[in-house]
Amino acid sequence: MCRDGGDLWLCDEIGCNRVVCHKCLIVPKESIQMVEQVDVTFKFTPPPVITGGFHHAITSQVAPHSTALVHLHLENIEVGHPQVNMVHSLLHPYFPKGRYHFCQLPFNLTTKESLATYQVAALDLANTLSSYQNIVLFLTTHSDEERGDLFTGFIDSKPVASQVFEVILFTPLARIVQGADIVFNVCGSVVTVMDSFNGLQQAAQLFKPRSMILFDAQHLQLATTVPYLLSLFDSTIIQGFDISSAMKFALADCGMLGRHSNIIVMMWRSQGQSMGEKLVIEKLVWTDKYIRPWGNYLPMQCPQCGTIER
Repeated sequence: MCRDGGDLWLCDEIGCNRVVCHKCLIVPKESIQMVEQVDVTFKFTPPPVITGGFHHAITSQVAPHSTALVHLHLENIEVGHPQVNMVHSLLHPYFPKGRYHFCQLPFNLTTKESLATYQVAALDLANTLSSYQNIVLFLTTHSDEERGDLFTGFIDSKPVASQVFEVILFTPLARIVQGADIVFNVCGSVVTVMDSFNGLQQAAQLFKPRSMILFDAQHLQLATTVPYLLSLFDSTIIQGFDISSAMKFALADCGMLGRHSNIIVMMWRSQGQSMGEKLVIEKLVWTDKYIRPWGNYLPMQCPQCGTIER
């Protein structure tokens, strides 16, 4: 799309998903109030005169599916919010008729009372969003560097991690987790520690999200993930492309993320009508012929002469 922003004119013809902003399809000022009425329909026949051009999207169509963005985060955590808000700022202008929802859901699962509070809020949210066709869920918490377990909360200011975190967290949200895209704003031990990684696969098998996107950097810098995720969700949520192709297409926009972290994607892939679907795990690895050949890390300092990498 042109990325000029502003109001969007959506074609109301059945089967047509074309859309254009009010700066590229100019409506006279005296007609604005009239065309903004709910009962006014738009059709791109005969073709209107468009003054702008595509600056990012590769087609003039957008996916018309209702979308919800949920930030599921550890209570009182400070990181993660700016990154999720940037995704929100990308998505919400494309849903001008109330087909978009953005919300925050904090959690603290360390006591019976706080767990019960979370479960009630999560069930209520799942019921509210059950009719939405696209769910994007960001999970922001800390992880234990040695075990890979995710933090469920704090007791007496001390962090508490759990091996069954995903099951406890996702169970009341099961209705919307199924088919959702889940981004883990979590440091890399959750995938580099095998027991934790196996737990993630079990959670994927149990709840069946469309995709789970993770990063393996030991100390993940969330800011580096933003360009990649913006490109990914632009392709999947706004333009309607398949996640399996979009995740590779978005690598062109990954910026500094590649050198900082590999990307691990769990997703379901069809095996044919009679075979159903299977869980596929793909690891996207950044390479450089000088400093990371074939994705393998080289030491910063030569072990023979002690020369430090430039």
